[in-house]
Amino acid sequence: MADNNQNNKRMKRLAVASVRRSSQNQEGNNSFEIQKMAIKDLAESKGYYIPDVFIFEDDGVSAYKKKASRRSGLQKMKRKIIEEDIEAVFFYDFSRIDRMIYSFVSEFYYDVIAIKPHLKFFTTTSQNEWSPSDLDVKLQLIIANAESGAKSIRALDSQGKDLKSSKRPGSKAPFGFKLINKELSETEEAPIVLLIFHLAAWGHSVNKIANILNDANIPSPSGGCWRGNTVHNILNNKVYQGGHFSWNFKNRRRNNAKSNEIIKSNHQRIVPNVLYYLIDGNRKLKSIYNKLDTPFIFSGLLRCHSCGNLLQHRNFSTKKSKKQYDYMKYQCKSCSYEMDMETVNQTLVTQVENKLALSLKLNKEFVQEELIIYREKLNTKIKTLESQIRLIEANGEVACQKNNSLSSIFRNAKDHFNNQVHILQNSIHEISILLEPEEVQTFMKAFQDLKLNQFEKTEQRVLLLNFIKEITVIKEKDNKFTFDIVFKMNPVQTVTNIIG
Repeated sequence: MADNNQNNKRMKRLAVASVRRSSQNQEGNNSFEIQKMAIKDLAESKGYYIPDVFIFEDDGVSAYKKKASRRSGLQKMKRKIIEEDIEAVFFYDFSRIDRMIYSFVSEFYYDVIAIKPHLKFFTTTSQNEWSPSDLDVKLQLIIANAESGAKSIRALDSQGKDLKSSKRPGSKAPFGFKLINKELSETEEAPIVLLIFHLAAWGHSVNKIANILNDANIPSPSGGCWRGNTVHNILNNKVYQGGHFSWNFKNRRRNNAKSNEIIKSNHQRIVPNVLYYLIDGNRKLKSIYNKLDTPFIFSGLLRCHSCGNLLQHRNFSTKKSKKQYDYMKYQCKSCSYEMDMETVNQTLVTQVENKLALSLKLNKEFVQEELIIYREKLNTKIKTLESQIRLIEANGEVACQKNNSLSSIFRNAKDHFNNQVHILQNSIHEISILLEPEEVQTFMKAFQDLKLNQFEKTEQRVLLLNFIKEITVIKEKDNKFTFDIVFKMNPVQTVTNIIG
C-alpha cells in the first residue's frame, strides 16, 4: 500500500503553495491548518502533489502593509519555483495573495512567468486557473484592498481615541510591562529591564549584554535566546522612563505621513533617567575613543612626554616549541619604546584609585549644587536669547515697513532663536528630573567608593574615560616610566554635557 502511494505521488505533477496569516491569533478560515487542508484537497483533485516542505508560510505578515518582495515566505517559494521542476502554484483565496492590488502581480507573478511561462496558478475559491488578466480577479484584488483600507481606518480611529484619553492603544505591551485596561503596569520582568540598563551604563555592548542574559538562563521577550538587536530596542525605548510613551503609526488618510505622538501617562518608571544619560555619555565616549570593550583600558589617554603623540597599542602572538605566547603592548613609535599592557594597567589602576579616593569628594549636596548651577547657566542663556528675540521683533517691524521682502529673513531669525530657547527649556526640565532624590542617589552609587580592581575591563575603561583627561608618560633611565595623571573636573559633567 505504501509503495502504491509513493508511485501515485511520483506520477503527479509537483506544485508549491503559499499560506499567510496577518496575526498568530487568527482562527477560522485564516488559520494555517485550514488553508493547507483546502489547498492540498484542490491540488489532489487537479493531479498535483505538494510536499509539506513546499508549503511556504508568511506568519504575522500583513499583505496590506508589506509588499510581495518583502514577504520572506513568498520569496522562498519564488526561489523554489525557479530551482525545481514546479508546474503549479496554489493559494487559499484572493486575500491571502495580495491586498495592495499590484504588489503580487508586479513583484512575483511577472517574474516567475517570464522564466516559466507554462506555470499555472490556482486558488481554492475557484476551479478555474487564476490569472491577473481576468476581470473577476482584478475586481477581487480591488475588493481585498478596499476591505483592508477600511480596517486600517477603523484601527487608526480607535488608536486616536485611546491616545486622546492618554491610554496606550490595544497592542503588545513593551517587555517589563503588561496592559491592564490599556494602562501600563510593571511585571516580574521589570528588574531584567533595569539590569539591561545598568549593564549598558557600565559600557557593555548589546551583544555582551545578550550573552550575559543567556548565560544566566533568562528568557528573552519571545521566550528564546537574547539577541543584540532585542537589547538595542529595549535601550532605545523611552517608555521605561515613565510619565509618557511615544506612539508611531502611518495615517493613510494623510498621504501616508508618519504621525509620532508623545502621550502623557501615569505609568511608573522602571529605569531612572540618569541611566539614559550615562548610556548616551558612553556612546559619546565611544565615538571619541573608539572601543570600550578592549583590554587596552588606557587607550587614547596615554601621551608621550617627549614627542607629544598619543601612544598606540598592538596585540600579537607567536608560537615557540608549540606553546603560544601573547604580547600586548602600549607603544610610542616616534620614540621607539613600548610598555607591557598588563603592567601599565595594574600600575595605573592602582594610582588612579588612590588619587580618586583623595580628590573625589562626592556627596548628595555636591551633586545637587552642580546641577543647580548648570540649570542657572541655562536660564541665563534663555534670558539672553529672549532679549535677542525682542530686538529682532522691534527691528523687523521697522525694516519691514520700508521693505516687505525682508519679513521672511526676520521671521527665520526669530524662529531660529525660539528653537534655541525651546531646546534649553527641555534641558532645564531634564535637570529638574535629575534633581529628584531617587535620581541623585542612583548617580551617587555609580561613582562613590570606587574599587577599580573589582571591575571588569570594560567597566574600568568607562570609569577611566569619565574621570581622566590625559596621562603623560615620562620615560626615565633604565627603561623605567613615570606617569602624570590629569583628572577631569567632576563626573557630573558627564550628565550635563549630554543634556546640553
